[in-house]
Amino acid sequence: MRPYLDGRTTVSIRNSANGDELMQADLQFGRSTRSVDLRDTAGRPLAMNKWARLGPVFEGGDETLRERLLENARSLVELLEAHDFDVYIVGGSLLGYMRNGALMPHDDDIDLAFLSKHWHPADIALDGYRLERVLRSAGMIVVRHSLAHLEIDFLDDDGHVEHYVDIFTGFFRDGLYCQPFALRGSEVVHSDLLPVQRVEVDGVTLPAPNRPEAWLEYAYGPNWIVPDPSFVFETSQWTRRRFENNFGVYNRARVFWEKHYLALDGVQPQPADPAAIVAWAKNLPDGVPVLDFGCGTGEAANVIASTGHRVVGVDFSHEALSIAAANAAPGTQFAYVNANDRHDLLALGARLLATGEVWHVRIADVIHGLTMTNRHGLFHLLELLLRGGAVAWGTTYTNLPASHRRDDPTSWHYPREWFETEIAEHALSLELRELGAASTPHGRRDEVEFVIRATATRPTTDDGDQR
Repeated sequence: MRPYLDGRTTVSIRNSANGDELMQADLQFGRSTRSVDLRDTAGRPLAMNKWARLGPVFEGGDETLRERLLENARSLVELLEAHDFDVYIVGGSLLGYMRNGALMPHDDDIDLAFLSKHWHPADIALDGYRLERVLRSAGMIVVRHSLAHLEIDFLDDDGHVEHYVDIFTGFFRDGLYCQPFALRGSEVVHSDLLPVQRVEVDGVTLPAPNRPEAWLEYAYGPNWIVPDPSFVFETSQWTRRRFENNFGVYNRARVFWEKHYLALDGVQPQPADPAAIVAWAKNLPDGVPVLDFGCGTGEAANVIASTGHRVVGVDFSHEALSIAAANAAPGTQFAYVNANDRHDLLALGARLLATGEVWHVRIADVIHGLTMTNRHGLFHLLELLLRGGAVAWGTTYTNLPASHRRDDPTSWHYPREWFETEIAEHALSLELRELGAASTPHGRRDEVEFVIRATATRPTTDDGDQR
């Protein structure tokens, strides 16, 4: 909250159980005399959530947003039930209904779950892909958090995510009810969930667990009925590791980048070095298409298109893509692709290969912001795309700055030795060239330029087998 605390405001402390005001005081933070306004750059009111992060909430915002969210949730339920998914509300949505028959004012989404008939992780994953196909076939925008957790985004007229619905997969294994990403325990049995009952949340009929009290005690403890602003989920390391190993994590750093691009308030920045982009693009064979991987707001893609190349820019930030689409130059096209999801990357590769063209790839200032698993996913994509003689070109930072933070991927690094070791596991060759020190928001950083090409054969293991 600290960046927002500059100015005057009235602070009130209330009893969360009954709303009684315990004290109130007028305070000033910093030297400003303006009123403190806890809103994001889109004007949405913010509140602290159970993950100790600020997020947009219903209270104090667009009064009709809640109506649109509930109506979209109802439509989602109808769609999923028509395809034999046993769906019910969970999380804050269920908690709000049980407390006052409505969504909680400090909530920001609707939480749904469905009960899988399976217990094996592979079957759970197949359920998740079937769910995704149903949603995409209906024109929904699907963001995959894991093989057992999908987010359905609903955009406003400007391409911003206005609201969303989470869908979690629930299942029983070894007598325990599991609901990734955080819950696993014996407090819930099958009859607590199904058959569902129909309840009215703010006047909209939705399915709820057969015995909501059981799910709420399972998730929030025996005192769930009393609001507790200090509540946080405490997920054991064993449970988190089990779920992450079984179902993956496909949402790394996405929220960071959504907030980063939202802060631009719809303005596309100028390219950092347009002359260098033009020089690279003009060295490509005439007319070849280009994939701009991690295109951000699309400013570099527009420069490449100005040299006569058709460009497809991909990114996993809706906020970035909304700016890119609003400023798209002729010859550019932008698409959502999740860099955390190897399935999504290989599907992109298949679509580009199906064009019959040779795609060259730009990966500038991106690769150091990926985890090792996701870098290997990118390398698998390049193995597909570069087989026709194309090249991938990019830049990356090799040293860790003093301002490094784990939650800020712009401060991450990719040392040369990591690069060389990881790419050696793929049918790819690597050329590195030192560019010297570059000026960045994290100070002066060592930067390298790289060129990646496909090789004729895959590398072999010590026993002679191809990887």
